Amino acid sequence: MGSLRRADVLWRATIDGVLVRPLGATTLTKLAGTGGALWALLDEPSSFDDLCARLATAHDVDVAVVTTDLVPVVEDLIAKGVLERIDG
Repeated sequence: MGSLRRADVLWRATIDGVLVRPLGATTLTKLAGTGGALWALLDEPSSFDDLCARLATAHDVDVAVVTTDLVPVVEDLIAKGVLERIDG
């Protein structure tokens, strides 16, 4: 399983993260802190395991911690229409 930013999501980088809004949504979602790094990495299709490994390396954190923290974030962003799930 992997994820990718949806092409129809409007977004803007801010000084402390990224604001995203799926087309047709009325509210913004703020990706603060490492959320900006997550958004940048998802510019290209990425498996969930690769995404976790890259974030763990970049922030010098155990990959198990990143994996545990990232599962609900990615699922929430998929549910909000910000990300799409990809196979492979």
